[in-house]
Amino acid sequence: MPETETDSRPILEMRGMTKWFPGVLALDHVDFSVNRGEIHSVIGQNGAGKSTLMKILAGDYTANEGQMLIDSEPVTFSYPREARARGIAIVYQELSLLPNLTVAENIFLGREKGRYLVVIDDATIQEEAQQVLDQLGVHGIDVGQRVEDLPLAQQQLVEIAKALSYKPQILILDEPTAALTHEDADRLFEILKRLKSQGIAIIYITHRLKEIIQHCDRGTILRNGKLIRTLDIKDTTEEELIELMIGQEMESFFRHGGQDRPGDHDTLLEVQNLYIGDRVRDVSFQLRRGEIVGITGLLGAGQNELARTLFGIQRHVRGTILRDGQPVSIPSPQAAIDLGICLLTENRKEEGLFLDMSVKENITMPSLPKLIWSRALPMLANARERQAAQTFIDKVNVILRSPDAKMRTLSGGNQQKTILARWLLRDLEILVFIEPTRGIDVGAKAEVYRYLDSLAEEGRGIIVISPELTEILGISDRILAMHEGRLVREFSAAEATEERLLAAIQGATINNKEAKSDGSYSRDASPARTPN
Repeated sequence: MPETETDSRPILEMRGMTKWFPGVLALDHVDFSVNRGEIHSVIGQNGAGKSTLMKILAGDYTANEGQMLIDSEPVTFSYPREARARGIAIVYQELSLLPNLTVAENIFLGREKGRYLVVIDDATIQEEAQQVLDQLGVHGIDVGQRVEDLPLAQQQLVEIAKALSYKPQILILDEPTAALTHEDADRLFEILKRLKSQGIAIIYITHRLKEIIQHCDRGTILRNGKLIRTLDIKDTTEEELIELMIGQEMESFFRHGGQDRPGDHDTLLEVQNLYIGDRVRDVSFQLRRGEIVGITGLLGAGQNELARTLFGIQRHVRGTILRDGQPVSIPSPQAAIDLGICLLTENRKEEGLFLDMSVKENITMPSLPKLIWSRALPMLANARERQAAQTFIDKVNVILRSPDAKMRTLSGGNQQKTILARWLLRDLEILVFIEPTRGIDVGAKAEVYRYLDSLAEEGRGIIVISPELTEILGISDRILAMHEGRLVREFSAAEATEERLLAAIQGATINNKEAKSDGSYSRDASPARTPN
């Protein structure tokens, strides 16, 4: 939007913000400001200080040093309600909605309008909730519907509506698109642009750098609790942001496939003519020892169902799966593990972790039969379990206070590395990852990429499912593109480009050769191929 004198005056200034906890300096004299009508991203790895800075602004923490001004007036907040009273609202990544209440009841929870001092005026609450949704430009959500009956994307919008019901001047959003589809995320950004045009200052936190480049006006980069730089986003690139965040060059961020390692031609896994219900049709491919195969496609193209089939959690499967050249059946996760196959899902909290158990227990659970020599010697078994867990905690560099720490206390990146440690301890040969870097910061991503590379060098076979084309291009030896349930194209690392991948997954032209509506290719186009 065109900058005016009013627009350029910061609505918020935080000067010299310093916060320490026992043994930790979380913020070290950080300066931060936000203008009216801008989307300003706070950028950094986990532990950089982003959450601490925002919690000071939202009244959850009190700074040890520094000054905060709103509209040039000094303020201090000891409680969140004081921040809300000054026009600050925050939407955390974990939704705070009560699923058994309606949309309207959630938006005005604790601020219900009443009649005769005792009777809640449901009609007024619903009317005002509808006004908030209208301000957002959100249609199709019934304010009288229970939140538990809404899809996740609409629950996220209700959470934002709840924050807007306080009529904030400053809206803080923490990873708002982490669980949204690309289409839902696009709708959210349309809403944010509308709020921006109304003069609301938006502070946006995300690990998705592409969103920052496309939608934010300015960015402030933090690293290890220190301010690195505040810059105009239009003048920067993803590569520059990554280098500022991690403090090093981008040269070795990705591995680049295509290496001719010994044993590359030994086939660990082969899929022949696989059908999965009505979602996946006639898919065939091979996974060789010591290679990373990337599989990508638009949401719903069938790639996730394919991965889950290899781990025995998908039903209505037809076709042939061969392990080391022998046909096998994979009716359950235990059968997959017995065949040396593991799965790391995109929903690690729901499907991969026991959040209220210790890190040690999360790592060792699938390997306990190997660790327990005798039930008569539980102390010896406990010692072996702790030693085994610590070995792989060190191997994948999980940052934690103790192996006995609760799983939920770890950052997203360290949770992901814990799942990786679990399967490395189990010593499985075939690793299947669905979105292995989803929701983790750029530094943790770089570590995950290095682990994938080293595992391939050890001779394991790795399948990575990801919608992020940059990631797939950066880590894969071969890339399989899926469209509407079919495997439509295979690329070597050398021939793959983002443009070719995008064309393939959209079912569009590939090198000016048309894909037919049934998913196959015209006579002069290259079909999906299975390696010899």
